[in-house]
Amino acid sequence: MPETNYLQQVAELGEMQTVVCTEHIQSVDGARLLPKGAKLNRQVIKHLLNHKLLKPIDLTTRIEDAVDQQTLITLGRSLMERDSEMGTLLRMMRGEKFVRQSCARVHLEPPIQNKLTVAQKLHPELLEHSLRVMLAVTVIGEQLGLSEQELEVLATAGLLHDLGELHLGIVDLPLEQNLNLEHWQQVRSHPIVGAMILQQFPAYANHVARTVQEHHERTDGSGYPYGLNGTAMSRTGRLLSFAELAIGALKKYSLRQLSNIIKSNLDALDPQPVGVFLNALRQFQTQITVAPSEARDENIVSLFKLVAQLVSSAETISESFKSTPGSIQTCLLGPVVGNIHQTLRRAGFDLHNTEATLAMINNDQETFIELEELLMESVYQLRKALLEMERHNGGRDGDNQAIIRQWVADAEQHLDTAANLLS
Repeated sequence: MPETNYLQQVAELGEMQTVVCTEHIQSVDGARLLPKGAKLNRQVIKHLLNHKLLKPIDLTTRIEDAVDQQTLITLGRSLMERDSEMGTLLRMMRGEKFVRQSCARVHLEPPIQNKLTVAQKLHPELLEHSLRVMLAVTVIGEQLGLSEQELEVLATAGLLHDLGELHLGIVDLPLEQNLNLEHWQQVRSHPIVGAMILQQFPAYANHVARTVQEHHERTDGSGYPYGLNGTAMSRTGRLLSFAELAIGALKKYSLRQLSNIIKSNLDALDPQPVGVFLNALRQFQTQITVAPSEARDENIVSLFKLVAQLVSSAETISESFKSTPGSIQTCLLGPVVGNIHQTLRRAGFDLHNTEATLAMINNDQETFIELEELLMESVYQLRKALLEMERHNGGRDGDNQAIIRQWVADAEQHLDTAANLLS
């Protein structure tokens, strides 16, 4: 398990508040590196980094004033009371006791409290995101009538689902950043690292660890890290997957935009949480004030044509390679462009006939806003496909691979242009 990044963060925290050894820290060869009662700081951690530790650092240390349930309750109430769409939606659906009841379902082992404290002090947005996911997935579980045991799994996994990020140095990567291949590989592995951390504790070893490992899987098999489909996922995993996607999207999008994103990805999401969300949104609809139109007409037209060009070239590649044995990369590309086509077509936008579609819109601002939202999601899906193709295609030779590499190069350039159009 990656430890260097996390040890460096513990060192940084040790300069801010007391981190004490609860037992002797030893190397794997039995050498005593620090005695019980010693305090950790940057200098001490620098020494520890030269050795392979017998036990993970969180099992041999305690952070004073660590995150506990009361800390979570205070932060959760603050999130719920904020003047935001999510805060308003939660207040509409649940009473003031909801946060305390949700936090009471979370089991906190002392080493996990250490990790949450590192997140709170050094990466507060990570802890806030985790709390939002915990509250959202708990509401979903309650609405679906899950047992108290399943609600405890959901609340705990919701809070702890991104712990793996602390060990991989990807916590501060912004959502909108176009990740390079190295970062994408790390992002893909963080559910596995998080599950490995939790497997060390009997309280988390089965259902919680599995749910965390599945929080980026999708029911159509398009997720990661293992590409599981819905039948291979646990029920709590499917619910957390939806909640994590929804809360992550709300960092950038409104509830209205999120609704369009969900409707365009129905095959990838469990229908039960989708139903809960859409029903809640319908109740909330009368309270939503649609912001004045800020649609950037010329940029949207350019983006529409750019996405159409990318999809068209991807379709050409997929069709030409259909009969070619071993063309794994085209299997990755085909479903993505097919889904983009279908989603836009359902909304009345035809990528095969952009001029006719634009003439139909006829400068209607509401339609332009809807098109922009769908194109933003299309660009995101294309970038994911691009990174997957780079991952699978690295180092391979042959005519097929040369054609794919050319598409990847063109796609990178076009997606950079798209990012500028959306900024």
